[in-house]
Amino acid sequence: MEPLAQLRAKIAEFPGYDSALDRRRSDQFVRSYLGEALADLEARCQLAPEDRARVDALMLRVAFADPTAFDVHDGHAAARANDGGPIAAADAATVALAGEAATVNADSASRYLDGVTALLDRRDATLRAAASKSL
Repeated sequence: MEPLAQLRAKIAEFPGYDSALDRRRSDQFVRSYLGEALADLEARCQLAPEDRARVDALMLRVAFADPTAFDVHDGHAAARANDGGPIAAADAATVALAGEAATVNADSASRYLDGVTALLDRRDATLRAAASKSL
């Protein structure tokens, strides 16, 4: 399944990447999806203090968007539908990893949080790279 279809299968109102507003809303949906999964993990598990602090930091990280990361594909988005390309792939990976939070317990939380941090770093790099191409 294509990343955009994967995202729409998990997030019913996922807007896609056609316009600047759609890209901003899509980013919000993905960050919120992960934030909710992290909040559920924290509520469900008796996490070690260091893991609880990491969850709190990750929740803060997904609470705010990088305002420079959205001017992606503007040169051709109006001419044809925009499937999001590598951004959609990064977003789909983020949503998939968020879905795994339900299987995490206190013993596996640290490893899961390492994965979340690494994935968010890759997603941020993908957003920055796409934004720099559109300049």
